[in-house]
Amino acid sequence: NCLIADLNGVPSAPSSSQQVYSIDYLSQLLKDKKQLAAFPNVFHHLERLADEEISRVRVALFQFEFTKKEDLQLPDAEGESQVVTEKVFVPAKEHPDYNFVGRILGPRGMTAKQLEQETGCKIMVRGRGSMRDKKKEEMNRGKPNWEHLSDELHVLIQCEDTPNRAKVKLQRATEEVKKLLVPAPEGEDELKRKQLMELAIINGTYRSATQQQQAVAAQLAAAAAAGKAAGGIPTAVALQAAQLAAQARGQLQHQSLGYDGGLAAMQQLAAQGYGIGADYGIHFF
Repeated sequence: NCLIADLNGVPSAPSSSQQVYSIDYLSQLLKDKKQLAAFPNVFHHLERLADEEISRVRVALFQFEFTKKEDLQLPDAEGESQVVTEKVFVPAKEHPDYNFVGRILGPRGMTAKQLEQETGCKIMVRGRGSMRDKKKEEMNRGKPNWEHLSDELHVLIQCEDTPNRAKVKLQRATEEVKKLLVPAPEGEDELKRKQLMELAIINGTYRSATQQQQAVAAQLAAAAAAGKAAGGIPTAVALQAAQLAAQARGQLQHQSLGYDGGLAAMQQLAAQGYGIGADYGIHFF
């Protein structure tokens, strides 16, 4: 069994129907895949298995609202298969500063890919403002095969199936895309929080609450040691230590974890001749 933890790294009980993975496990998988990339066309099956496991773990960790619905019930096929499309326009004019493109695509296109798997439709962002490279977008506007750049920003949903089945798939995909086009209040956007966390994991910059806590505790101890070596706590050092302690407290409260690491840092400071008040400020005994 792999490590079992929730998004914050807090241990949780495994479910009998669904295996729960940890962020650390996903990070290790991504590192393994990066190492495999150093040997192209050598470990074919390992690369495939790694990709499958990464996909399985990230879906388990970063499930969004559209994954909580019941499985799509499709009717029996009737007629010939064909490609059917639907446009859903993005309210970019009503919300000019909102990053709808990033919200729909997700880190490395993961959100759109997951939605494609859930609905059986292809999800593409098209129209004015859909390209990251704005200069390239302006250069291509009006050219053959780039006609969509003259249109307003929209999501193009494409499905290849028989007409009766494609209709059901397009309806589900359209409903879910429209949900992504409703801006969430600042600080209440669970999807954005998960996307940013996933992006940090992909980039290798993610630090768990425990790792952040340990880093802050180490900085606190270093600041106190520097102050004691100088024969007292200079104002700058005291302010720095107080700021780090407050930061640690904020991280702990945000992650809903215990204060073990913070208390350890305070005990270490006290042992070195410094005290920490209730407000986490530092004073000299």
